[in-house]
Amino acid sequence: MERQDGLFERAMETAVVYSIACGVNCKVVDRAGKSYGEEKHSLCSLVFGSNGEAKECRRSDLYGGYQAEQLGDYYVYFCPAGLANWAVPVLNKGVAEYYLIGGPVLLHEVDSLFADGLYRRNPSLRTRDHEVREALRQIPVVSPTRVRYLAKLLMRLSKDLMQAELPTLSARREYHELGAGIAETIHEQKANGGKGAHAFELEKDLIFCVKTGDQLGARRILNEILGIIYFEDTSFKVKKSRIIALTALLSRAAIEAGADLDLIFGIENSYLDEIQGMTDLMELSWSLVPVLERFIESTFGSKSLKNRDLMYKAVSFIRTHYREDLVLEDAAREVGLHPTYFSKLFKEEMGISFTDYLSKVRVEAAKLLMRSDYSLAEISQMVGFNDQSYFTKVFKKHTGESPHRWRTQMLA
Repeated sequence: MERQDGLFERAMETAVVYSIACGVNCKVVDRAGKSYGEEKHSLCSLVFGSNGEAKECRRSDLYGGYQAEQLGDYYVYFCPAGLANWAVPVLNKGVAEYYLIGGPVLLHEVDSLFADGLYRRNPSLRTRDHEVREALRQIPVVSPTRVRYLAKLLMRLSKDLMQAELPTLSARREYHELGAGIAETIHEQKANGGKGAHAFELEKDLIFCVKTGDQLGARRILNEILGIIYFEDTSFKVKKSRIIALTALLSRAAIEAGADLDLIFGIENSYLDEIQGMTDLMELSWSLVPVLERFIESTFGSKSLKNRDLMYKAVSFIRTHYREDLVLEDAAREVGLHPTYFSKLFKEEMGISFTDYLSKVRVEAAKLLMRSDYSLAEISQMVGFNDQSYFTKVFKKHTGESPHRWRTQMLA
């Protein structure tokens, strides 16, 4: 593809410097999904085969890059093999010319949970366990906190490549966080005495944008509608009802355009639950903007990639917070899904229920602690069980043996 004013060369130099300085791989990906400067990981070849590897990795990189471009910021995502990556956009005239992709890395040490998940999705790999584990040893393990800072650093370096594009990035972040056009619309309404367009007149245009996947256009029109509603001389209760009705309108448009019915209803119900106690109109408006984006993404995005990415994020959240009094609603909230839909999707994608997966994580953590001098009562508390007898029951369910017997055999 045509290179723009040395932008490609500077992006490649940034990727090399970042990779050497940070000790993680970094590559440049163009708008067609072609990668430059990447290290081939043998795990990808094992999972996808030599022919499928490039296709799957390209789809995953473009997914992460697109999310970063829309956000105007970094985006952490998971590839189909379960490895974490992070993407930042390199814009040229408001459009991403390239993406800088950091990773892949593992967020946690490889254990039976990770291996079981990998083999469940790729049964043929069970007979090549030695090769798989050798490939995994070549991938660095990086904590979720460090990944976040690595992503922030890559975004800083990307900004140096596109100084003229910084206002565009800033505007996109504002759109994502609130919808910057609301205040402008209110100002315009005040200036012309409230005689501008009516919200109902704009709803057809909004529906058209949702059905055609015009995310920026939809956000612009939504901002106008919210600004008009904000300016109207009605009570907060009426304004809130108008926004709820608008949510229903958007969900129907997404479903008519082919979005998954359960997913859309899940997003809508989650939003309605979220706004129940809201008493501030700006907060109400702010919360609707990402809902609109998810409706459009659910219609035109790659459903399988999105679902898998969300579930990997949920898994990372579980493995980080398993010591706490964690419940399904916490994980669902973390990935922005309604608990009922999250539970269904988790079981479909992971092949195991949320409760059983959490129990497995805690049991694996308990096994590691049994090598120490902690008592079983202390260990049960440390891994998130408030009752030792329940810990014993769950441990035996997943291992076939009591904690005491397992520990005795392990230390023998």
